[in-house]
Amino acid sequence: MIEKINFKGCLGIRLENKFLQAVILPYLGGKVASLYRKDKTFELLFQNKSDTYRKPKLHDSFADYDAAGFDDAFPSIDADQVIYKKWSLSYPDHGEIWSAKFKYSIVDEAVVLTYQSRLFRYMYCKKLWLQGNRLCCEYDIKNTGSETFPCIWAMHCLIRCEENMELIFPQGTNHVINVQTSDFLGNIGNVYPYPVAEDLTGQKFLFNKVKPVSSRITNKYYVLGKIKEGTCGVYYPDHNIRYILFFDTEKLPYLGFWVTAGGFRGDYNCALEPTNGFYDNIETAKKNNKLYFLPPGNTLHFSLQMELK
Repeated sequence: MIEKINFKGCLGIRLENKFLQAVILPYLGGKVASLYRKDKTFELLFQNKSDTYRKPKLHDSFADYDAAGFDDAFPSIDADQVIYKKWSLSYPDHGEIWSAKFKYSIVDEAVVLTYQSRLFRYMYCKKLWLQGNRLCCEYDIKNTGSETFPCIWAMHCLIRCEENMELIFPQGTNHVINVQTSDFLGNIGNVYPYPVAEDLTGQKFLFNKVKPVSSRITNKYYVLGKIKEGTCGVYYPDHNIRYILFFDTEKLPYLGFWVTAGGFRGDYNCALEPTNGFYDNIETAKKNNKLYFLPPGNTLHFSLQMELK
């Protein structure tokens, strides 16, 4: 079933089947605002703490808005001013998509969203539908210009934290690399064994757990190097729910992890972030020789599935 609803003051498209409900906000970047397992009365996504959404403008700061649900970060995560060939390219904070107003259509049992970039020459299309206990997402990003386009796509999907939940990283994860200065993990570039290491305080740091909200910290780190298995997720023992994310490692070969345990606005959420660049902005990814370039006329096509079981 698909129907239009009012969701916190925004037009929402609700998808529903026997297992799941999902709400998509086409005029707010195509955000997935809710992914709800019906029989468990379980909401996966971190929710907007306000009763209504404020509509951001292009180049606004992401941190000034709701910071909730599942947004697409494209064509970068960090704001960046990039000199590329003869052009100066201005990449907005968390990209252009999260603030975009999409055109939408309902085709069969799917929502199809399209957006023509206001800043760059690309057409962005995504299709979302429910299949059993999965939300399926399919992407086509076409370079409509005449020049190669440097870009980063990252899944910015903020899910609820619970203190006893267990993070599930891809098989083969042996080390992580810190990418945010931290009292616990120290300087950017510090590498730690996964899943347990000694942090700067001399205590055990469990990379497969989250700290309590009373910690008032934020951390961000990546799996070191390219990942080989496109599966990660979270187990919520209090609900007997397992969230599993499936993605294509050929298209999204890197995996970041962000968590705020009270350190950002008191929020308690985290995000497993498959991406095609390492890491977070164009210049850093270029320096690391891990930047994706979309040739003219070509389409970046990939898909992912979010399962609640």
